Amino acid sequence: MQKVFSCNNYEVNLEALISELESLKPKRVLIHAPDGLKHIYTCISSFLSSLYSIEVYYSTSPGYGACDIPIEEAEVLDADLIVHIGHEEYPLAEKSSWRKRVIYLPVFYMGLLDSSLKSELTGFLYGFNAKTITVSSTITDLYFKEEISRVLHSNGFRVLSVEKPVLGCMYSHVVALDNIVDAHVIIAGGLFHALGLALVSAKPVVAVDPYMKRVWDASSEAGRILRKRLYQLFRVKESAGSKMGLIIGARPGQYRPRLVESIERQALLRGYRVYKISSSYLSLERLIAIDASLNLDFYVVSSCPRLPIDDLAEFHKPVLTPGEFWMLISSSEKYVYPW
Repeated sequence: MQKVFSCNNYEVNLEALISELESLKPKRVLIHAPDGLKHIYTCISSFLSSLYSIEVYYSTSPGYGACDIPIEEAEVLDADLIVHIGHEEYPLAEKSSWRKRVIYLPVFYMGLLDSSLKSELTGFLYGFNAKTITVSSTITDLYFKEEISRVLHSNGFRVLSVEKPVLGCMYSHVVALDNIVDAHVIIAGGLFHALGLALVSAKPVVAVDPYMKRVWDASSEAGRILRKRLYQLFRVKESAGSKMGLIIGARPGQYRPRLVESIERQALLRGYRVYKISSSYLSLERLIAIDASLNLDFYVVSSCPRLPIDDLAEFHKPVLTPGEFWMLISSSEKYVYPW
């Protein structure tokens, strides 16, 4: 049986899925993917229907990471298995009462890297006077990472290839190399992953977006964001308000009861009145609605540290990440991300 196949410029490895199908023998399967990978749905369903007697469902829910799996949809549909495309299992997830089995199906983009990006990247690194660098990527961009590592090595750079893929809130394995490198190169589409790395690294971060054919200075953009985050902290410190909204994620990978308990305990010790708020998908609109009801002084989001930075930054009251909350109560001036 073929375990690896190509679909719309992506290589899909079905080994883990095949093993689970033969073991579990599911009758109903829910397929879920980030919006940018939903076009792979038909390839997966064709494979399932050709070999197994399985009823297939397709989730419309967005997929912002391995922490964002629509378990509740599988519960309603009584699906035996969720096939999540594009991410590995989230290592920071706390144990929950969810019992649905999830198979994480990595996919690898096989498109060609634009040759102009390679020369533009070396120009950026020469500008930083970088000689020793890391090269990291998301799991989907693994082949791009390998190609860029070879190109940079052939151009005289000392390249430390980071084997473990980056996640939107996990960069410690890359930042651990700060002391021995001059810069970091990260390959990923969009702004999300590169900005996360640049927020926590003391070294320059150069991002390569192979889809938009763009090389950019992530550290410069992160500096602008960092100034805004520190201003939010300043607003809370200078305010006499004591009413804090503690937002608790309801998604399986974003429900973090130990973190919630710790934040609440520390907040109460410092005289804050804590209002606990649940949210499956937190948006600016949802935050405005709850604030109109409770009229709190500031909020701490325990579910996803990128929500305050990316989606809620324009809210008229401070919205902090867990790491920023620790900065608040400890009076630390070193930026803490994510928690």
